[in-house]
Amino acid sequence: MKQHLIGLLAWLAILASHAEAQSLSVIDRNETAQFAASRQNPDGGFAAEPRGASSLGATTAAVRVLRYTTGSIPDVLACLDFVRSCFDPETGGFAQNPGGTPDVGTTASGLMALSELRLADEQLVSQASEYLATHAQTFPEVRIAIAGFEAVGRPSPKAEEWTRELLDSRNDDGTWGEGRSLAFDTGGTAAALLRMDHDLERRDAVIQAILAGQQADGGWTSGAGGTDLSASYRVMRAAYMMGSPPDLDALRQFVAQCRRDDGGYSPSPQEKEATLGGTYMATILLRWTDQLEGLPPVVETAGFVSLFNGQDLTGWEGDDSLWFARNGMLVGSSPGLNRNEFLATNDRFADFVFRCTFRLRDGAGNSGIQFRSERLAGHEMIGYQADIGEDYWGSLYDESRRNRVLERASERARTSIRLDGWNQYVIRAMGDQIRLSLNGVPSVDYVESDPKIPDAGRFAVQLHSGGPMEIQFRDLLVQPLPRPRLEGNPETPGFHLRTSRMEPKSRYTVFVPDGYDGVKLFPIVLFLHGAGERGDDGILPSQVGLGPSIASNPGAHPYIAVFPQARETWSAASPDGKAAITILDEVIADYAVDRSRIVLTGLSMGGMGTWSLATTYPDRFSALVPICGPGDPERAERIRTIPTWGFVGDEDREPFVTGMREIVQSLKALGAPVQYTEYRGVGHNSWDRAYAEPELVEWMLTPRRIAQ
Repeated sequence: MKQHLIGLLAWLAILASHAEAQSLSVIDRNETAQFAASRQNPDGGFAAEPRGASSLGATTAAVRVLRYTTGSIPDVLACLDFVRSCFDPETGGFAQNPGGTPDVGTTASGLMALSELRLADEQLVSQASEYLATHAQTFPEVRIAIAGFEAVGRPSPKAEEWTRELLDSRNDDGTWGEGRSLAFDTGGTAAALLRMDHDLERRDAVIQAILAGQQADGGWTSGAGGTDLSASYRVMRAAYMMGSPPDLDALRQFVAQCRRDDGGYSPSPQEKEATLGGTYMATILLRWTDQLEGLPPVVETAGFVSLFNGQDLTGWEGDDSLWFARNGMLVGSSPGLNRNEFLATNDRFADFVFRCTFRLRDGAGNSGIQFRSERLAGHEMIGYQADIGEDYWGSLYDESRRNRVLERASERARTSIRLDGWNQYVIRAMGDQIRLSLNGVPSVDYVESDPKIPDAGRFAVQLHSGGPMEIQFRDLLVQPLPRPRLEGNPETPGFHLRTSRMEPKSRYTVFVPDGYDGVKLFPIVLFLHGAGERGDDGILPSQVGLGPSIASNPGAHPYIAVFPQARETWSAASPDGKAAITILDEVIADYAVDRSRIVLTGLSMGGMGTWSLATTYPDRFSALVPICGPGDPERAERIRTIPTWGFVGDEDREPFVTGMREIVQSLKALGAPVQYTEYRGVGHNSWDRAYAEPELVEWMLTPRRIAQ
């Protein structure tokens, strides 16, 4: 009885825990990105005020906001030109406008812009660095100069001198400043020292000053007035660098008070108008709060479907006295159970990519994520489980079937676990292969050898039997993958696995759209996969990039799609490149195809193949969509009449980003009908975002070749 009472009290304590402020929703994030993007002028720079003149400071702030919100610079190539034009070769500094007078703050901002935009110009960086080392004198100048050096990964040539000067100004207890400005002065100076790789001797005193300086509304003050984003940004940078979180929920609420209806943020809760500077500081503060909690800075939703609406249990079934929605999270809370309890989706999935963020409150208890599972009579589930808690973190378990661990988590994955913090699971189920990763680290790579095991089923989340516990889930997202079939009429809508008539024979996939009747002519899209999908099964190419986009909403894709598979490369001169063209011709012969609308697209290796095939067969294609794969600028003349829309993530590897920029610039110089999108803060996988662009399908299917 006493043990049960203790357990009940513990459960009540969990339920009584304080409400948590939420990070930016996808809608809010997109609104903020649009706020920043709308400030770009035709000269490529951004204006601090609507319809104002471009300035380098506003441009640097805008491109950072767009990175933190994973937006896009409307005209990134013009933006690159504007930043370069603000450099003064005579002094080596940057000015706010082309032809203006350089200063320390703007030169530091110029270095930040070079870094943000991945402008690899060693001479520019060297000259600007020398300018900063020579001209920075006052503390505000030194502080911003240090930030500029950090942005381009260079040590300051005056680091030793500046460090000595900053240390000479500190208080006896290791802090800086006094009174209401103590936290502000301490945080700003500590951050400058940390940026110069100085190890703070009185770290505890610095942290205490920062934490004690957080005001009742969640923000910080410079000491001269009320709380604002600028002071909070200055102090929080040091807290973030030291990994010492203040009251993060209070800080989120403070930032929320500065948000305005246009998606921007004002410098303080009292000011009415949003500014680019305020928006930059707000977005980086929200980014820091998430990272300090172990949350991903941005959750990419493009190409994925949300399994949980953040408000209630719609789409799920289970005991709603144990499972509920709270502050955008799916929460399971147990008072102590003598059996397992599951909350399961109504929908079933076969092949998919699933991901979520989760937290086991206080690291106590055991939970898991069921997939390809079904309900047993009563409360149990049968099927695979990605395990959470105790000695099973990151492992693949077979629940209520073989009742054993199928594969233990890798040691690296187990080391990545944050016991009482937020963690991220990714589950990939493709045919008989199941892969788990935990916090970005591969955990399990399992191949099912028993053909009797079902390869489709429901998702579910678990409360394990035992003492009181709470499990929290957020951002439960799934990307359903197509599974092409051999059987059935190849003209019925859906994905079909076919074998080519050419020798050597090759398997490939064809997607047939809704409404296909063999009479009406449909456009056709040839998709070239990346290096990771090479092989000979004919299925894998349809499960990355274009295929999942089609599978998520087939009715929005009124075209035939062809998915050949390479064994080596998509170079036009290679056997694989030639086979792709032959397979395209076979499908055109077998289906009712509108030959005036033949689109070529591909990602990574397939993006390179898109350029290669298009420049080799320029008369074959009506539109090109190369994604994260550069081409040869010297061959751009051959495709200058073909509408082209290129995509890349600006955090992709340098050759992919610069290569895409170079060939697009070559096409622009030729007057080609080309448009170009760089996703800020996105790495190599820019294809999910690209194929989810609302205007892409209509753009692809509207013939618009220009005259020779």
